[in-house]
Amino acid sequence: MTHALAAAAGAHGATVLHNTAVTSLQVTNGHVDGVLTSTGLHAATTVVLTAGVPKLCEPLSADLAIAASPATLARVTAPPGLVKTIVAGPGFEVREVRDGDLLLVVPHVEGTAAAREQAAQDALQHLQATFQEGDQCRLLGYRTGQRPMPAHGPVIGYATHDRSVYVAVMHSAITLAPTVGRLVADKLVTGRPAPELQRCRPRAH
Repeated sequence: MTHALAAAAGAHGATVLHNTAVTSLQVTNGHVDGVLTSTGLHAATTVVLTAGVPKLCEPLSADLAIAASPATLARVTAPPGLVKTIVAGPGFEVREVRDGDLLLVVPHVEGTAAAREQAAQDALQHLQATFQEGDQCRLLGYRTGQRPMPAHGPVIGYATHDRSVYVAVMHSAITLAPTVGRLVADKLVTGRPAPELQRCRPRAH
């Protein structure tokens, strides 16, 4: 779904930059006028912040109450049809991306790279033992990310008094992204308030 949304944005004129890490917001006299990235400064009249990274939220005037929740996902190759949709239970979750390609949740562990590697291997062994033909599953790789977790529910609205930053962070973001994206885009372009987002505004605004 993420690739489909990015492709649709590009088809409507958006510029999608890959492998471009955002390091901080560019703040001048209290006004956010762009983002600093690994490829330089990208200026903007309004920065729409959807990553929810606490480090990026630090310069903002509002108390957004967004925490980072680490999550580790492993990519696994598997016999086609081994898993359909999502299989979830206590301490175990695996979902089908496409035939023969799975995403496996790995219990997050702090510590060394060796400890994280062992956790990924343990999760793979659990998968292999759970399904018939599971012994054919192979680990392709794994990655740990920081999920934004708003403490009081979705946070969607202007995060600075000068309206230079608009934030949109919520749990289950990928599920709600198409609808929220449409509402946010309409708000930014037309200035019309979206009644559906009224209760999601940052507390200071």
